[in-house]
Amino acid sequence: MKRLVAMAKSLLGRKKTFAALGGGSKKKKILLAALAAAAAVHLFLRLSPYPEFERLKNEERSVRFYDRSGILLQVTSVKDGLRREWTDIEKIPAKVKKTFLKAEDRRFYFHLGIDPISAAGAAIQNAGAKRTVRGASTITMQLAKLASPGGRRSMAKKIGEALNALRIEARLSKKKILELYLNSVPFGQNCEGVTSAARTFFGKELDGLTDEEVACLAVIPRRPGGYNPIQKPEACASRAAELFGLDYDSLLKTAKAAGSFRYPFEMPHYIERVKKKARIEVRLAASLAIQKEAERNIREAAKIARGSRISNAALLLIDNKDNSVLAWIGNGDWFDYSHNGQIDGVLFKMQPGSSMKPFLYGLALDTPANDGRPLFTPATTLPDVPQEFGGQKIYIPENFNNRFNGPVRLRIALASSLNVPAVYILNELGVDAYLSKLLELGFESLKSGGREAGLGLALGAGEVSLYELVNAFSIWTRDGKDASGKQIYSKDSARLICSILSDKDARALGFGYNQIFQTDYPSIFKTGTSSQYQNITALGSTKNYTVGVWMGNFSGQTVMGKTGSSLPAWVAKSVLDFLEEKNPAHENFPEPENWAKAKICPISGTPAGKDCQNFVFEYVKKGVSLAPCAWHKTEGGERVTVYPPEYQRWLLSANVKAQVDHSSLPLTITSPKNDSVFYARSSALPQTEAISVEAIGGTEDTAKVYYDGSLLLETRRPFAFKIPTKKGRHNCQVVCGGQSAQVEFEVK
Repeated sequence: MKRLVAMAKSLLGRKKTFAALGGGSKKKKILLAALAAAAAVHLFLRLSPYPEFERLKNEERSVRFYDRSGILLQVTSVKDGLRREWTDIEKIPAKVKKTFLKAEDRRFYFHLGIDPISAAGAAIQNAGAKRTVRGASTITMQLAKLASPGGRRSMAKKIGEALNALRIEARLSKKKILELYLNSVPFGQNCEGVTSAARTFFGKELDGLTDEEVACLAVIPRRPGGYNPIQKPEACASRAAELFGLDYDSLLKTAKAAGSFRYPFEMPHYIERVKKKARIEVRLAASLAIQKEAERNIREAAKIARGSRISNAALLLIDNKDNSVLAWIGNGDWFDYSHNGQIDGVLFKMQPGSSMKPFLYGLALDTPANDGRPLFTPATTLPDVPQEFGGQKIYIPENFNNRFNGPVRLRIALASSLNVPAVYILNELGVDAYLSKLLELGFESLKSGGREAGLGLALGAGEVSLYELVNAFSIWTRDGKDASGKQIYSKDSARLICSILSDKDARALGFGYNQIFQTDYPSIFKTGTSSQYQNITALGSTKNYTVGVWMGNFSGQTVMGKTGSSLPAWVAKSVLDFLEEKNPAHENFPEPENWAKAKICPISGTPAGKDCQNFVFEYVKKGVSLAPCAWHKTEGGERVTVYPPEYQRWLLSANVKAQVDHSSLPLTITSPKNDSVFYARSSALPQTEAISVEAIGGTEDTAKVYYDGSLLLETRRPFAFKIPTKKGRHNCQVVCGGQSAQVEFEVK
């Protein structure tokens, strides 16, 4: 249309033109009518429906993925392995454009879609030979043919293509027509477009082609089967020499060097995740070198785990600066169809076990008590003793080694991954408060089912993905901030968590001193095993990187072996070793700003007193005064340890020589919990079935027990006894001196 308008203005603005035509208003009207008719035709060609061409313009394109170093990772296929890449016309080398124009349409810029000169020449030549020896299709007509492929070649078909070529010319500029053609022309060998052709036949990017390689490519579209350089190098070279006047021997050598390029298939799970939003070309932050190292370690671990029913493994490594992905292994082998190799373990939802505990402890360190002091500190003593939590749904956690350790400082409880102290903390903080923090951390998976997990959240009972775990774990070495810079935990709490998770001495209680994750650089690690041993995970982080590793199986089979996640931990550490050995200087994790180290009694967790035999250095909040240890005393020249009442049962089972200060706590029934519901094993309710009751505290060493209002027995310390079961709702009351405690429960 622009060309017609320009022509009209030119003609109407030149008096000499009309003089040459004979002048006069009549001829001027005829010319204007002709121009109007031409404009009408142009509008028809431009605006008439042409859905086939719209489909061609919007065809799915392959996407090129490169790593951070420019190494090609994948060229996605559009269907059945077909590659159809796109390159903007400005990025297509000039020699490629010139060569293809010379081969296909020398007068491309001088016609409106149909080349009359070429058509006339072809007609004369074909008539003389009495067969079709030459075609007259322009590049635009070839586009029309691509838009409506198939069907028997006939005069009507050719006329239709010519009309459609005019429609294309009315819709697009010459530049856009050439761009669409060069990116759509088929070459056979399961590739379309010059970019994919360059890669398929010569394994090169477009700008890396030689003149001979461009010439060989330019002749293929004429006869993809006859001029394929891989299959018929002589025919390809001969035709290229004839068309472009190049040396045949050089062309033949080039054609014979052509080979079907083996497209790389790197990082398939990650690219599967990002390709839906990708267009044309993507440069990823990922590193193929790091990916290969991670894959090597995953394969080695999988080989070791063959006898443990571990069929699947996944790894995610991110850069802490911006959370960009450096390595992503969704599964050990994409093509392992027998073990669901195409399922992405990075996104697979699973129970991570103790890997979640740092997020709970971070919240504990950030939570103030009513008086403004910290509710929990690294020195806070937590009761690692048999306990019951909850109401009607009783939750009785156990440690992975089925042992209880009595009073344990928070530092050791987290570093050694003890279960009972974690549930104790969650019971104090509340499930809702913790779940809110987890959602703030990005654990979107817990929006569904998180609250139902209840106190089990302390031990990783909710299902989350490795992707969520890794991104959340990176917060600790970023001073409590997420990737966007939002402060999720206080800076000091994050630094305290780093101190705890990097403390090999604090890990010794749970894992011993021969720990796989000891490093020569500052690092933190946390491992986890799901309750049914289907999943084992490990998380590791430095100031620069965070890595997560999952091993298990998608079928839900129990993994054979012990808890501790030693294989994932080994993989995580190996990957961090590979990265950190390139950093010559390693700074220690920064100290918390509002905390200072002081001498602490290792048992009570309070400032060491004159009667404490040992002490450790631990962080205490600056400006907070604490009373010295009251657990250690000297009586009659002998040092004694006096424990709070909640440790009475543990002291008996652990055979620890110590005293219990029963009067320091009001009389309390610790088991069963009020409103508990018990289920009898049989309807007969034999007398062997009984409910265990335990009470602590009180001012006397004897107590009376009333069952449903009647005196059942008198007992001495420790107040632990059994009462017979009976269907219905019951009341148990314990009276000790002037104090009384009672509990109600139901038997069904």
